Amino acid sequence: MSLTNEEKGLIEEALSVYLQLVARQVPPQQVQQIAAAAQGIVKKLDRIGGAQTDGSNKPAGISDEWYKNVCLSCDKLDPGGCMDKVTEKYPGKCDPILHYERGKLLTQ
Repeated sequence: MSLTNEEKGLIEEALSVYLQLVARQVPPQQVQQIAAAAQGIVKKLDRIGGAQTDGSNKPAGISDEWYKNVCLSCDKLDPGGCMDKVTEKYPGKCDPILHYERGKLLTQ
């Protein structure tokens, strides 16, 4: 799945208008929570936009071995990539990959 820059811009603008409307109706603390969620959506748009050139949804920094043996069976992988916050910041440091690597060490 790939979005054009125009489609991503339209979604970002719609979120901005939505936040302006919400700001008039809810307390500031709740607006901040919604704004954080909107910012997360915008980040995901960049990944959906085709960060992978091979057509896969393999997260950046993940080896082919990890992707094939761990990521493909993980429930946090979706068409936009990995939704695990640890993997976003530290590729390869999520629990499923760490368990996979420990299992490899034990079987050697």
